[in-house]
Amino acid sequence: MDQRTILFITVPVILFFVFLGTASAGIWLHMRRKYISFAEETCRSIDAVLNGRSAEELDMDEDTLLSKVQMKLKRLEEVTAAAARKSEAREQEVQGIISDLSHQLKTPVANIMMYCDTAMNPAITEEERAKCMAVLKDQVGKLDFLVQAMIRMSRLEQNIISLHPDAVSLRHLLDRAFQSIRGKAVEKNISLEILCEEDMILLCDEKWTAEALFNVLDNAVKYSPSGSRVTVHPERLEIYTKIEIRDEGTGISPEHAADVCKRFFREKKAAKTEGVGIGLYLTREILEKENGYLKISPGEKRGTTVSVYLLNAGEFMNTSK
Repeated sequence: MDQRTILFITVPVILFFVFLGTASAGIWLHMRRKYISFAEETCRSIDAVLNGRSAEELDMDEDTLLSKVQMKLKRLEEVTAAAARKSEAREQEVQGIISDLSHQLKTPVANIMMYCDTAMNPAITEEERAKCMAVLKDQVGKLDFLVQAMIRMSRLEQNIISLHPDAVSLRHLLDRAFQSIRGKAVEKNISLEILCEEDMILLCDEKWTAEALFNVLDNAVKYSPSGSRVTVHPERLEIYTKIEIRDEGTGISPEHAADVCKRFFREKKAAKTEGVGIGLYLTREILEKENGYLKISPGEKRGTTVSVYLLNAGEFMNTSK
């Protein structure tokens, strides 16, 4: 093979590799520029979100890798914003609880301090000192009630307390609740009546449901005038049993019917009646954990009807056997 033939074969091969190398270098430079541009655009998009610009302002219309990254950034912004709103709402709720609690504690603590000072005064008589001690005992009882209610409320909200629904007699639940409230009713000469002859079996936690019913009955007796009556009228429905508790008290303003189940809420006209505004809130929390619910119906002129809805146990017990 002569030199001319070798050159004829070698030169195209060399040119091919030179072209291949040049093309590869060109492709590499092009890809490098694209990656640099992509990285810069991504950084700009991240900076825009970090600086408070909405991800809505980013260009996400094109079907490109950058648009996909920007879509992820938009989703991240939404999740972060939702978490921030939730955190802020929780912080406001905690501040509200602290404010409400301090308001509830202020009066009994002030009374305790005042009567302690009076009781320690050597100039007062033993009879006056005994009256001071009676007031102190009463105020300490109020504080204990408030603290215990707050503990129950916190445990229910944080799901620390587990409810164990079972088949429970409604008559037994009402007997437990009536036993706890009968003393107050007798003091005010208020009659308690159950307008139902047959018993009903409910699916609920006996202890906590009895407390929920007690809270409603306690309010009914507390806000009713002496000599009035409180009636309990159970009615079995297809899925629930409705327990209608009606009083003859001052009633609830229609505009506040949705507020009475809020924590620490009390109407101005109820200010003179002893209470802290936790009972119906706890009742609602308990019922919701049992898949029940509460309905408040203000009377036209006076009185309030509170309807407690609890699941019937019949069908559940039959299907579980």
